[in-house]
Amino acid sequence: MKRRITRQVMRTGAGMALLILLALPLSTFAAEEKGHDAMNDILQSSSLSKTEQADVHERAAVAINSGVPADDVEIIVSRAAKRGADAGTINRLIDTVLSAKKAGLPTGPVLDRIEQGLSKGVPPGRIDAASRQLAEKLAVAQPLVDELIRNGVKPRGKAEREEAIEATARALEKSLSVDDLKGMGASVLSRKGSMLLFTSAVNTSAYFAGSGMSAKTATRIVRDAVASGYSERDLDGMVRRTAEEMRRGKSAEDAGLGMERGNMGGRGMEQDMGGGRGMGSGSGSGSGMGNMGGRRR
Repeated sequence: MKRRITRQVMRTGAGMALLILLALPLSTFAAEEKGHDAMNDILQSSSLSKTEQADVHERAAVAINSGVPADDVEIIVSRAAKRGADAGTINRLIDTVLSAKKAGLPTGPVLDRIEQGLSKGVPPGRIDAASRQLAEKLAVAQPLVDELIRNGVKPRGKAEREEAIEATARALEKSLSVDDLKGMGASVLSRKGSMLLFTSAVNTSAYFAGSGMSAKTATRIVRDAVASGYSERDLDGMVRRTAEEMRRGKSAEDAGLGMERGNMGGRGMEQDMGGGRGMGSGSGSGSGMGNMGGRRR
Protein backbone atom coordinates (compact mmCIF):
# COMPACT_ATOMS: atom_id res chain seq x y z
CA MET A 1 0.00 0.00 0.00
CA LYS A 2 2.78 2.40 0.97
CA ARG A 3 4.69 1.58 -2.22
CA ARG A 4 1.61 2.34 -4.33
CA ILE A 5 1.19 5.71 -2.61
CA THR A 6 4.89 6.49 -3.09
CA ARG A 7 4.74 5.64 -6.78
CA GLN A 8 1.62 7.79 -7.16
CA VAL A 9 3.34 10.75 -5.47
CA MET A 10 6.38 10.31 -7.71
CA ARG A 11 4.24 10.16 -10.83
CA THR A 12 2.34 13.26 -9.69
CA GLY A 13 5.59 15.13 -8.96
CA ALA A 14 7.06 14.21 -12.33
CA GLY A 15 3.86 15.29 -14.04
CA MET A 16 3.92 18.66 -12.28
CA ALA A 17 7.56 19.19 -13.28
CA LEU A 18 6.71 18.42 -16.89
CA LEU A 19 3.79 20.85 -16.80
CA ILE A 20 6.04 23.58 -15.42
CA LEU A 21 8.61 22.99 -18.16
CA LEU A 22 5.90 23.03 -20.82
CA ALA A 23 4.53 26.27 -19.37
CA LEU A 24 7.83 28.08 -19.75
CA PRO A 25 7.98 30.32 -22.82
CA LEU A 26 9.95 28.92 -25.72
CA SER A 27 11.87 32.19 -25.86
CA THR A 28 13.63 31.22 -22.60
CA PHE A 29 15.25 28.26 -24.27
CA ALA A 30 15.52 29.94 -27.65
CA ALA A 31 17.56 32.83 -26.22
CA GLU A 32 20.06 30.45 -24.64
CA GLU A 33 20.33 28.37 -27.78
CA LYS A 34 20.78 31.49 -29.88
CA GLY A 35 23.71 32.62 -27.70
CA HIS A 36 25.38 29.21 -27.86
CA ASP A 37 24.75 28.97 -31.61
CA ALA A 38 26.33 32.40 -32.16
CA MET A 39 29.40 31.40 -30.16
CA ASN A 40 29.64 28.09 -32.01
CA ASP A 41 29.35 29.75 -35.40
CA ILE A 42 32.06 32.30 -34.61
CA LEU A 43 34.43 29.68 -33.20
CA GLN A 44 33.90 27.43 -36.19
CA SER A 45 34.65 30.28 -38.58
CA SER A 46 37.78 31.26 -36.61
CA SER A 47 41.31 30.01 -37.18
CA LEU A 48 41.15 27.87 -34.03
CA SER A 49 41.55 24.14 -34.45
CA LYS A 50 38.79 21.74 -33.40
CA THR A 51 40.80 20.88 -30.29
CA GLU A 52 41.20 24.55 -29.40
CA GLN A 53 37.52 25.22 -29.98
CA ALA A 54 36.64 22.36 -27.64
CA ASP A 55 39.05 23.74 -25.03
CA VAL A 56 37.44 27.18 -25.18
CA HIS A 57 33.98 25.62 -24.93
CA GLU A 58 35.06 23.71 -21.84
CA ARG A 59 36.42 26.84 -20.13
CA ALA A 60 33.27 28.75 -21.02
CA ALA A 61 31.08 26.01 -19.54
CA VAL A 62 33.07 26.00 -16.29
CA ALA A 63 32.68 29.78 -15.96
CA ILE A 64 28.95 29.67 -16.61
CA ASN A 65 28.45 26.82 -14.15
CA SER A 66 30.38 28.84 -11.55
CA GLY A 67 27.95 31.75 -11.84
CA VAL A 68 29.50 34.01 -14.47
CA PRO A 69 26.58 35.25 -16.63
CA ALA A 70 26.28 33.20 -19.81
CA ASP A 71 25.70 36.33 -21.91
CA ASP A 72 28.99 37.80 -20.73
CA VAL A 73 30.90 34.60 -21.44
CA GLU A 74 29.40 34.44 -24.94
CA ILE A 75 30.37 38.09 -25.59
CA ILE A 76 33.96 37.50 -24.47
CA VAL A 77 34.41 34.36 -26.56
CA SER A 78 32.70 35.75 -29.64
CA ARG A 79 34.41 39.14 -29.66
CA ALA A 80 37.83 37.73 -28.84
CA ALA A 81 37.57 35.12 -31.59
CA LYS A 82 36.50 37.81 -34.07
CA ARG A 83 39.57 39.83 -33.08
CA GLY A 84 41.80 36.88 -33.91
CA ALA A 85 42.71 35.95 -30.34
CA ASP A 86 44.24 32.53 -29.88
CA ALA A 87 42.71 29.91 -27.61
CA GLY A 88 45.18 30.62 -24.82
CA THR A 89 44.27 34.31 -24.69
CA ILE A 90 40.53 33.61 -24.79
CA ASN A 91 40.88 31.10 -21.99
CA ARG A 92 42.91 33.53 -19.89
CA LEU A 93 40.23 36.20 -20.29
CA ILE A 94 37.61 33.72 -19.08
CA ASP A 95 39.89 32.52 -16.27
CA THR A 96 40.47 36.07 -14.99
CA VAL A 97 36.74 36.57 -14.52
CA LEU A 98 36.34 33.07 -13.09
CA SER A 99 39.16 33.60 -10.57
CA ALA A 100 37.60 36.88 -9.43
CA LYS A 101 34.25 35.13 -9.04
CA LYS A 102 35.74 32.31 -6.97
CA ALA A 103 37.56 34.84 -4.77
CA GLY A 104 34.30 36.64 -4.03
CA LEU A 105 35.41 39.81 -5.82
CA PRO A 106 33.08 42.01 -7.87
CA THR A 107 33.26 40.62 -11.41
CA GLY A 108 31.42 43.51 -13.06
CA PRO A 109 34.47 45.79 -13.42
CA VAL A 110 36.56 42.97 -14.90
CA LEU A 111 33.82 42.00 -17.35
CA ASP A 112 33.44 45.63 -18.39
CA ARG A 113 37.15 46.06 -19.02
CA ILE A 114 37.29 42.94 -21.16
CA GLU A 115 34.10 43.55 -23.12
CA GLN A 116 34.70 47.26 -23.70
CA GLY A 117 38.29 46.64 -24.71
CA LEU A 118 37.22 44.03 -27.24
CA SER A 119 34.48 46.27 -28.63
CA LYS A 120 36.99 49.11 -29.09
CA GLY A 121 39.45 46.92 -30.96
CA VAL A 122 42.14 46.85 -28.26
CA PRO A 123 44.49 43.92 -28.90
CA PRO A 124 43.32 40.91 -26.83
CA GLY A 125 46.77 40.48 -25.30
CA ARG A 126 46.66 43.99 -23.85
CA ILE A 127 43.13 43.40 -22.56
CA ASP A 128 44.32 40.22 -20.89
CA ALA A 129 47.08 42.09 -19.03
CA ALA A 130 44.83 45.04 -18.11
CA SER A 131 42.00 42.85 -16.82
CA ARG A 132 44.36 40.77 -14.71
CA GLN A 133 45.83 43.96 -13.27
CA LEU A 134 42.35 45.19 -12.34
CA ALA A 135 41.51 41.85 -10.72
CA GLU A 136 44.70 42.08 -8.65
CA LYS A 137 43.79 45.61 -7.51
CA LEU A 138 40.27 44.45 -6.61
CA ALA A 139 41.83 41.77 -4.40
CA VAL A 140 43.78 44.48 -2.56
CA ALA A 141 40.83 46.89 -2.43
CA GLN A 142 38.25 44.50 -1.00
CA PRO A 143 39.86 44.03 2.45
CA LEU A 144 40.44 47.80 2.71
CA VAL A 145 36.76 48.48 2.17
CA ASP A 146 35.67 45.63 4.43
CA GLU A 147 37.89 46.95 7.21
CA LEU A 148 36.25 50.34 6.83
CA ILE A 149 32.85 48.65 7.10
CA ARG A 150 33.90 46.83 10.27
CA ASN A 151 35.01 50.15 11.73
CA GLY A 152 31.57 51.64 11.23
CA VAL A 153 31.21 53.03 7.69
CA LYS A 154 28.27 50.92 6.61
CA PRO A 155 27.11 50.61 2.98
CA ARG A 156 23.40 50.69 2.25
CA GLY A 157 23.60 47.47 0.31
CA LYS A 158 25.75 45.16 -1.76
CA ALA A 159 25.93 47.60 -4.68
CA GLU A 160 27.40 50.39 -2.51
CA ARG A 161 30.06 48.04 -1.16
CA GLU A 162 31.01 46.86 -4.65
CA GLU A 163 31.13 50.44 -5.95
CA ALA A 164 33.53 51.32 -3.13
CA ILE A 165 35.71 48.30 -3.91
CA GLU A 166 35.78 49.20 -7.61
CA ALA A 167 36.61 52.85 -6.87
CA THR A 168 39.43 51.80 -4.55
CA ALA A 169 40.84 49.38 -7.14
CA ARG A 170 40.82 52.04 -9.84
CA ALA A 171 42.52 54.49 -7.47
CA LEU A 172 45.25 51.92 -6.85
CA GLU A 173 45.69 51.71 -10.61
CA LYS A 174 46.25 55.50 -10.63
CA SER A 175 49.20 55.03 -8.25
CA LEU A 176 47.42 55.95 -5.03
CA SER A 177 48.88 53.85 -2.23
CA VAL A 178 47.17 51.64 0.31
CA ASP A 179 48.18 54.12 3.02
CA ASP A 180 46.67 56.99 0.99
CA LEU A 181 43.36 55.16 0.81
CA LYS A 182 43.42 54.17 4.47
CA GLY A 183 43.94 57.85 5.30
CA MET A 184 40.93 58.72 3.16
CA GLY A 185 38.88 56.15 5.02
CA ALA A 186 40.03 57.53 8.36
CA SER A 187 38.87 61.02 7.35
CA VAL A 188 35.45 59.68 6.40
CA LEU A 189 35.23 57.64 9.60
CA SER A 190 36.25 60.55 11.84
CA ARG A 191 33.27 62.60 10.67
CA LYS A 192 30.91 59.59 10.65
CA GLY A 193 30.59 59.86 6.89
CA SER A 194 28.90 57.43 4.55
CA MET A 195 30.25 54.81 2.17
CA LEU A 196 29.04 57.03 -0.67
CA LEU A 197 31.26 59.83 0.65
CA PHE A 198 34.24 57.48 0.78
CA THR A 199 33.60 56.31 -2.80
CA SER A 200 33.26 59.89 -4.00
CA ALA A 201 36.46 60.94 -2.23
CA VAL A 202 38.41 58.02 -3.68
CA ASN A 203 37.10 58.64 -7.18
CA THR A 204 37.90 62.35 -6.92
CA SER A 205 41.48 61.56 -5.89
CA ALA A 206 41.80 59.05 -8.73
CA TYR A 207 40.47 61.61 -11.22
CA PHE A 208 43.03 64.17 -10.06
CA ALA A 209 45.88 61.65 -10.23
CA GLY A 210 44.73 60.51 -13.67
CA SER A 211 44.74 64.13 -14.83
CA GLY A 212 48.41 64.57 -13.97
CA MET A 213 48.28 65.68 -10.34
CA SER A 214 50.71 63.86 -8.08
CA ALA A 215 49.15 61.16 -5.94
CA LYS A 216 50.50 62.94 -2.86
CA THR A 217 48.77 66.22 -3.70
CA ALA A 218 45.57 64.53 -4.87
CA THR A 219 45.08 62.51 -1.70
CA ARG A 220 46.09 65.35 0.60
CA ILE A 221 43.67 67.93 -0.74
CA VAL A 222 40.76 65.49 -0.92
CA ARG A 223 41.46 64.03 2.52
CA ASP A 224 41.64 67.51 4.02
CA ALA A 225 38.47 68.53 2.20
CA VAL A 226 36.59 65.54 3.61
CA ALA A 227 37.92 66.23 7.10
CA SER A 228 36.71 69.84 6.84
CA GLY A 229 33.16 68.79 5.99
CA TYR A 230 33.00 68.62 2.19
CA SER A 231 30.10 66.59 0.78
CA GLU A 232 29.90 64.48 -2.37
CA ARG A 233 28.52 67.55 -4.17
CA ASP A 234 31.40 69.67 -2.90
CA LEU A 235 33.91 67.13 -4.20
CA ASP A 236 32.22 67.32 -7.58
CA GLY A 237 32.77 71.07 -7.38
CA MET A 238 36.49 70.49 -6.84
CA VAL A 239 36.59 68.35 -9.98
CA ARG A 240 34.76 70.99 -12.02
CA ARG A 241 37.03 73.77 -10.80
CA THR A 242 40.16 71.76 -11.55
CA ALA A 243 38.90 70.89 -15.02
CA GLU A 244 38.17 74.55 -15.70
CA GLU A 245 41.63 75.62 -14.56
CA MET A 246 43.20 72.98 -16.79
CA ARG A 247 41.18 74.25 -19.76
CA ARG A 248 42.74 77.65 -19.06
CA GLY A 249 46.19 76.14 -19.33
CA LYS A 250 47.10 75.25 -15.76
CA SER A 251 48.50 71.86 -14.88
CA ALA A 252 46.47 69.62 -12.61
CA GLU A 253 49.17 69.96 -9.94
CA ASP A 254 49.05 73.76 -10.01
CA ALA A 255 45.25 73.69 -9.95
CA GLY A 256 45.30 71.46 -6.88
CA LEU A 257 47.82 73.63 -5.08
CA GLY A 258 45.73 76.65 -6.04
CA MET A 259 42.71 75.13 -4.30
CA GLU A 260 44.75 74.74 -1.14
CA ARG A 261 45.99 78.32 -1.27
CA GLY A 262 42.61 79.75 -2.21
CA ASN A 263 43.94 81.22 -5.44
CA MET A 264 41.30 79.80 -7.78
CA GLY A 265 38.77 82.54 -7.18
CA GLY A 266 36.08 82.55 -4.55
CA ARG A 267 36.62 80.72 -1.29
CA GLY A 268 39.59 78.37 -1.15
CA MET A 269 40.24 75.33 0.96
CA GLU A 270 42.43 77.22 3.44
CA GLN A 271 39.39 79.30 4.36
CA ASP A 272 37.27 76.16 4.66
CA MET A 273 39.68 74.47 7.08
CA GLY A 274 38.31 76.58 9.86
CA GLY A 275 35.09 74.60 9.86
CA GLY A 276 33.25 76.17 6.94
CA ARG A 277 31.51 74.26 4.23
CA GLY A 278 32.90 73.24 0.92
CA MET A 279 31.90 74.58 -2.44
CA GLY A 280 28.42 73.12 -2.55
CA SER A 281 25.30 74.82 -1.34
CA GLY A 282 24.28 72.00 0.94
CA SER A 283 25.21 68.59 2.23
CA GLY A 284 24.07 67.00 -1.00
CA SER A 285 23.12 63.40 -1.53
CA GLY A 286 24.53 63.02 -5.02
CA SER A 287 26.86 60.17 -5.77
CA GLY A 288 29.67 62.56 -6.64
CA MET A 289 32.20 60.77 -8.80
CA GLY A 290 31.08 57.47 -7.33
CA ASN A 291 29.68 56.08 -10.56
CA MET A 292 32.79 56.80 -12.60
CA GLY A 293 33.67 53.62 -14.43
CA GLY A 294 30.69 51.74 -12.96
CA ARG A 295 28.69 49.00 -14.62
CA ARG A 296 25.47 47.09 -14.36
CA ARG A 297 25.17 45.43 -10.96
